[in-house]
Amino acid sequence: MNHVIHSIHASIVDANWGPSVVPPPYDSLSAEERQEHLAAHPHSFLHVTRSADASHGHPTEHRRLANEGASALTRLISEGAYSEPGESQLFLQKIETEGIVQRSIVGAIHPGEEMLHAHEDVHPGRVRALTAHFRQVRSMSSPVVVTSREEHVDLRSFEESGHMSPIRNFTAIDGTQITLWEIDTEMGALASPLYIIDGHHRVAAASEARFERVLVAYVPPSELHLGSFDRDVDELAILPRRVVGLLSKWCDVREVASRALAQPTEKGELGFGLGDKWFTAQRRDISGLDAEFLHVTLLPELFGIHSPDDQRLSYRPAGSGRRTAPVTVCLAPAELEDVFHSADLGRVMPPKSTYFLPKARSGVLVVSCRPS
Repeated sequence: MNHVIHSIHASIVDANWGPSVVPPPYDSLSAEERQEHLAAHPHSFLHVTRSADASHGHPTEHRRLANEGASALTRLISEGAYSEPGESQLFLQKIETEGIVQRSIVGAIHPGEEMLHAHEDVHPGRVRALTAHFRQVRSMSSPVVVTSREEHVDLRSFEESGHMSPIRNFTAIDGTQITLWEIDTEMGALASPLYIIDGHHRVAAASEARFERVLVAYVPPSELHLGSFDRDVDELAILPRRVVGLLSKWCDVREVASRALAQPTEKGELGFGLGDKWFTAQRRDISGLDAEFLHVTLLPELFGIHSPDDQRLSYRPAGSGRRTAPVTVCLAPAELEDVFHSADLGRVMPPKSTYFLPKARSGVLVVSCRPS
C-alpha cells in the first residue's frame, strides 16, 4: 500500500508574530529553562503545549494544564497571531539552525490507512498527559516527523524550482529560520512503510483521543541529521574512582581534559562526566545498541537505576542546556539503519536513543483534529 500525505486546512502563524510565538523544541529545555522561557515570552506557543509537561502527574493535573493550554491558544488566535484556515494545502517547510538545513513536507496522515512503524517505547503517563491536551484543544501543531528508507522526493528541487514564493519567512524565538511554501499536489508516491522519527507519544495520544488524522512532517532520509541525548543522573554521593572501577569491567576507561574531548563520535564509545572530571569509555564488546547497553547494564550496575522513568534520570540534547547533575553520560548518535532495523523487527529502542535535528517546531501551523 502507498502512503498518502494529505493536504490540510491550517491556521498559519503571522510572520510578524512568529518571532515571539514559535518556541525552541520542548525537549531542548530543562524544566527550569522552560519556566524561565514561559516567564520571558508571554506569547510563546509553549504556553499552549506545556499541558503535555506532566508525565507523572495526576489526571486532574493533566486536565488543568490542558485547560490552560486551550485558553492560551484561544488568546493567541483572538489577538491575531494566526490566519484563518485557508484552502486545503500541503506545505514545504525549511528549518535552518546552527548551519543545518532540513526540508520537509507537512500534511496529514489518516491513522487507519496503515500503521506507522515505531522504534521507541512510550511512557503511559506522558501519553495520558498528551491525550488530555489533545482532547481539550482538538488540534495539533507539533508535527510527527516521519521518513522512509528510499529517497522518494527531492525537496531541494521543489524549493529551487522558482515556481513558488514563500508564504512565511521568519526567525523563531531561538534564532531558528523558518520558511514555508504552499504546494498544491498530493504526496501519493511514498512507498510503505513510513517510519516515525520523532513523535511516538503524539501518535499514541492521537490514537487515544481518536483523532481522525495526525499532523506529520515527511523528511527524506538525506535531510535527516542525527544527534544524541545526554543522560544526567542526580546521584547524591558520587565517587569517581568507584564508578571508574566498576565501569572498567566492561570498558577501557581514560580521563580526558574536557566535555568536548569526552563526546563520543562512534558506536561503542561513551563519555562520562563524574563531578568535575570527564572520562571516555570504550566498550570491549560493541554488539547491540549503546543506549541498550547503558540502560540494561550500566545504569543498573553503577547507579541502581532500573527504569528509564527513574526520577534521578533526565535527558537533554547532547551538549545543550545546563549540566546541573553530578553525573552525565554521553552517547554517540545512533545510526538511521538501527532505527529501521528495530522498527522492522517490532523491537523498541530505549527512550531517547535517537535525536533527529533540527526538530519540527510547534506553533507554525495549527490544524483542527476532530475525533473520528
